[in-house]
Amino acid sequence: MSGLIAIVSFLFVIALLIAVHEWGHYRMAAAVGVRVIRFSLGFGKPLFKWTPKRQPLLDGHPQTTEFVIAALPFGGYVKMQDERETDQHAIAANDLHHSFNRKPLWARAAVVFAGPLANLILAVLLFAALNWVGQTLPTARLVEVVADDAAASAKLQAGDLVLAVDAQKVTDSIQLRELIRASNQGVAQSWLIERQGSRLSIVVTPRVLTETSEFLGKERIGRVGAIIGSPKELVDVSFGFFDGFAQGVKKTWHLSALTIKTLGRMIVGKASLKNLTGPVTVAEYSGKTAVMGLATFTLFLGLMSVSLGALNLLPLPMLDGGHLMYYLWELLTGKEVSVQWLDKLQRAGFVFLILLTALALYNDLVRVFGLRSFFG
Repeated sequence: MSGLIAIVSFLFVIALLIAVHEWGHYRMAAAVGVRVIRFSLGFGKPLFKWTPKRQPLLDGHPQTTEFVIAALPFGGYVKMQDERETDQHAIAANDLHHSFNRKPLWARAAVVFAGPLANLILAVLLFAALNWVGQTLPTARLVEVVADDAAASAKLQAGDLVLAVDAQKVTDSIQLRELIRASNQGVAQSWLIERQGSRLSIVVTPRVLTETSEFLGKERIGRVGAIIGSPKELVDVSFGFFDGFAQGVKKTWHLSALTIKTLGRMIVGKASLKNLTGPVTVAEYSGKTAVMGLATFTLFLGLMSVSLGALNLLPLPMLDGGHLMYYLWELLTGKEVSVQWLDKLQRAGFVFLILLTALALYNDLVRVFGLRSFFG
């Protein structure tokens, strides 16, 4: 049963994220006047196809885009009218201005960028929805204070409930930990606490230390030397519309930067390639989060959407970021990348992605079967 849940939830996650990504390309293409021939969810043989009557207008008439669900679900594409495609030479003269290759640089860049942007917007909305609905989290109460550390030096005590830090309201233990961690310059913080029914203002100076992780390398963080939050004392935390949305944007931005930085460390050898995961791991966590409840599954969806959006912006051939790199070259030189170079770069990008996929699948299999990894 758990295997079936994992498969169904995995297919749902993949279908949703790919559909949103390709929908971004499709809607932007229609908005800048490109004729879209096909919108495909998946590759290979079409299983279902239809042509909706209600589609974006082009010269006052609905587009005639064919929508397809294909046999291989691991991907998708939006096929646009383009004179460079070998199967599109017979384009009517009065329709050439609707070809993708005829559009100005800004329009082509917008179409390419819209795919990753759609995934990032989805992540923002998913995280914002969690903030609007609310989550149950441990309170910001100090459970234990470590002797001879920053919290003890500030005369904080076990049982103190932190209400605010530097006039910023504190609602839960996670928020308090983040505020402490971010105080990495040795600057004093003003804490408002509640102790035995009374409110006190206490100055706390977090101790600064360097934390080393395989993903992020060395990072300066703040610590106060206290255990914060207990599963026995919980609080419902929710945000208003604008605050919840702002928190969703902040979380998406942070996770995007973290994703790109982590992959960059893998590429230059500063992080182990064994941390790269593939479809087996995604399927496993899809199933686990699905049975843990809607909130957890929504959080997982948001994380996956960020990953897809951020990774597609990397300047690698075959990815959207690679195409944006070509357009940057065109902007700087005034010339498009030559067909010969484009072909070479696309081939190299294809090989790179195949190797990356194979490596991710290898890591999955090593983890599932408990094998010894080549990467240690």
